[in-house]
Amino acid sequence: MPALKKHKDVKYQVASMPLRINADGHLQVLLVTSRETRRWVLPKGNLMKGKTPSRAAAIEALEEAGVTGKISKTPYDSFQYWKRGRKAFAFAVVEVFVLIVTGRRASWKEKKQRRQVWVTPTQASVMVLEPGLQSILYRLADDEDIEQVVRDHASKEQARTAIAAEGA
Repeated sequence: MPALKKHKDVKYQVASMPLRINADGHLQVLLVTSRETRRWVLPKGNLMKGKTPSRAAAIEALEEAGVTGKISKTPYDSFQYWKRGRKAFAFAVVEVFVLIVTGRRASWKEKKQRRQVWVTPTQASVMVLEPGLQSILYRLADDEDIEQVVRDHASKEQARTAIAAEGA
């Protein structure tokens, strides 16, 4: 995906799309609630000075959902929405980065401020309100390439864990 062309009247944000394969072998995405409106969203936030967009997306996943993992260096996709501000709405463009979840913290910055749920991409597509994000999640449901990447990474993690356990 080409880099977004910046415009002074647009707010640019990054989001992580935390993915895992559940015990039944199905691809799942992690949604969190926004703090103010309590709607379902991906962990997202503003660009961070001195951080790449993908690193900022990984930080948002940790702060908002307590998850860690392997973040993609390039965006999976992007969407647009109207962000509610204190005094007015602002047009926002969000780059979405895949995060293959490999860990979860017991405690994290916004744990008490948000709810979260693991759901299939199809379920997620009907839970979120932003049409652009709905489209991304709906497309994810049929994206066999991403699902295979997540499966492959999960298999490598299981093998690494098994080897470490044998050595203990």
